[in-house]
Formats: sequence, structure tokens, C-alpha cells
Amino acid sequence: METLRYWVVVVSREHALGGVRGGFVMANHGKRASVARMSPGDRVIIYSPRTTYPDGEPLRAVTVVGEVTGEQPEPSDMAPDAFKRAARLREVTPVPLAEIRDHLPLGRLRFGFFELDQEDAEAVWSLASPDG
Repeated sequence: METLRYWVVVVSREHALGGVRGGFVMANHGKRASVARMSPGDRVIIYSPRTTYPDGEPLRAVTVVGEVTGEQPEPSDMAPDAFKRAARLREVTPVPLAEIRDHLPLGRLRFGFFELDQEDAEAVWSLASPDG
């Protein structure tokens, strides 16, 4: 059995909610390589620096969490040559960066997509999902 992995995706809240409605996750403007690293069952934590891209109000919070369900990346109509991965996502009450600073490597947020170790991911997940 493959090990569960945890991914942080950095997108605006508006884009994250589009994924909730559409049942998918995208990363790094739809780059296939990012979503190709994911596997079904992996957990996703979406951090939103702003409400909308590029000039929305600053938010700096986890806004969506979920689980990858798709077996493979699939083309997306969001942008030319973009890819997405099916996912079961849900909006959460925003968890401010101040509450998760010790568990989220701030220097990596600028990369837009990265893996988070299990201990830190579970700490963030528990704050975003009080009921588990």
C-alpha cells in the first residue's frame, strides 16, 4: 500500500472554491507535473494568500481541504495545456497563517505547490477540520 502524502496548494480563495464546486484540484497554473505527483487518497491543504487573483484582499489562510480521488491527471479547460486532478474538497472556516505558522514552511509558499510532512500536515488539518 502506498503511503499517504500531504500536499499544500497555494491559490486564491476564489480559485480554491472553483475546485470545490468542480470536484478538482489544480496547482501551479495547471502544470501537469504537479498534479501527476499526487495519488488517490492523498490529502490536500489549500492556502489562499488572497481572496481573488491577482489583486484581491489579503487573506493568508487555509481555506479548503480535501482528498485526491482521481487516478490520473486530466486536461482542464481552465487554461491552455492545463491539467487537474479529481478531488473531494470542502471549504473550511479560514485558518489564519498566524495559527499555523509553526507547521507551514513560509519560504515554500512562494512555490505554489509542495509536499508537507505528516506531522505538520496533520496539525494544520486538525485546525482546519475541528471535527476530524
